[in-house]
Amino acid sequence: MKVSIYRVEQPRGGSGPYSWDYADVLETMFSEHEGGIHISPKQDDMLGHIDPDEHCGFATLDQLREWFEGWEEELASLGFIVARYSVLLPLVRYGKTQAVFRRGDLFPEDSQPIQ
Repeated sequence: MKVSIYRVEQPRGGSGPYSWDYADVLETMFSEHEGGIHISPKQDDMLGHIDPDEHCGFATLDQLREWFEGWEEELASLGFIVARYSVLLPLVRYGKTQAVFRRGDLFPEDSQPIQ
């Protein structure tokens, strides 16, 4: 069985906004996303960690939109999109707010602008 995972990233399977490539530009977002609903996989007792080959995403578009609320314009100006991956269920781990998945050589099924 496959499930959909939604992820903010650069087009065609690129890096997400929390990569060090964007640390200077998105420093304020990083600071605001410490704690509250923005718990990292390491802080999420349902996940406990993120493996080097895992990527963060969300089970629903609503979860993604809530996570990045207020940052849509900034992320869009940096070229980020919302990508939807179709992932085999055993390759996904669900946390309280995020999901992590093994993307491997998968590319998004489709994408849309950040809204």
